[in-house]
Amino acid sequence: MKRLIMALGQKAIASIQFFIGYFAFTVSFFKGCFNPHIFYPSVHLVFLRQVYFTGVQILPMFSVVSVAIGLTLVGGLTPFMVQFGAQDAVGSVLVTITIKHLAPLVTMVLLTLRSSTAVTAEISLMKMNGEIDTIKSLSINPFVYLYIPRIVSGIVCLSVLSVIFIYIAIIGGYLILSFNLNISFDFLIGTIFDAFTIDTLLAFFIKIALGGYFLMSIPIYTALETGNAVTEIPIALLRGMQRLFYAIIIVELVGTFI
Repeated sequence: MKRLIMALGQKAIASIQFFIGYFAFTVSFFKGCFNPHIFYPSVHLVFLRQVYFTGVQILPMFSVVSVAIGLTLVGGLTPFMVQFGAQDAVGSVLVTITIKHLAPLVTMVLLTLRSSTAVTAEISLMKMNGEIDTIKSLSINPFVYLYIPRIVSGIVCLSVLSVIFIYIAIIGGYLILSFNLNISFDFLIGTIFDAFTIDTLLAFFIKIALGGYFLMSIPIYTALETGNAVTEIPIALLRGMQRLFYAIIIVELVGTFI
């Protein structure tokens, strides 16, 4: 019992330290966004490279996953609802499931597995090799040059890829299975647009903003906690992924209650 209480106490202290440190990191991030040096070409280059690595290189795999989910969603759900005479509710169901839940969730999970792990390893190696200290010694703000471009790229890529997911899943799924569906394309699109609500769009944008920020900021902050030993990098990767999946759950809960 004593060991259990001590373990729980250590976990609680570690969690409190993480939230305090992460809050300070977030404050520094917003301060850095108003730094005039953020408009330097070198910062833009870091941003563009991260967008290419995070959002462009994943497109082939992302498209395949989107089509597969679209076939399952449109091909499975739509005929079922038409069969029971609920075709008027198809748009509402597709909007709720795809836009409010699946698009941000699936995109964030895929980007987490591909890009967040790479960012954790990259920043951990830079810290271990003293590169971040070198940048600071040259009076360069690491938030401006290293962290902000990566975090903003995460928000941008999550936003764009989520929209692409919606398009491919719904439109692609319908076009592939159009021969087997008893509703027209115009009817499907019309019911989808009629089902749009402010609450759905608000939930979508809030989940995109929160998810995009967590996507890169948590791996970066976790990487900065590592020491100078190479063996700490795998630990940072595991810890970062664990924290990110907790963040995904939080984002989903926020979207559910909006």
